[in-house]
Amino acid sequence: MAKKKDAKKKDSAMAEEVKKAEEPQEPQEQPTEPQEQEQLDLIDIHPENAKPIIAAARIYKKLVGKRLDVLAQEVEQKQKILDLVKEAKLTPLENGVVRFKYDNVTISITPRDELVKVKDENPTN
Repeated sequence: MAKKKDAKKKDSAMAEEVKKAEEPQEPQEQPTEPQEQEQLDLIDIHPENAKPIIAAARIYKKLVGKRLDVLAQEVEQKQKILDLVKEAKLTPLENGVVRFKYDNVTISITPRDELVKVKDENPTN
């Protein structure tokens, strides 16, 4: 019996705490001046092989930068090809593709998305 009474007391105490938590509370005064807070230092947690990971990441970042530079040049050259082909006023094939071959290089342009393909049978690096 004593256990049941203790359990009921605990239940009623918990119910009162829940009611208090659900009741709207008066807002506490906010400080009028912002408090300066210091940022905590980052925790130095890393895997055992962090050095090679960081080395690979640095190389990757450099390559991405180079790729973006090369991509800009690629876009510029593509536009130059498109402009020159449009200037030549070549007659497209039935499917709308403009294609021609000269000096073992085949140029194919799909006008819908201005896809440019260049196939060089004798590539020179």
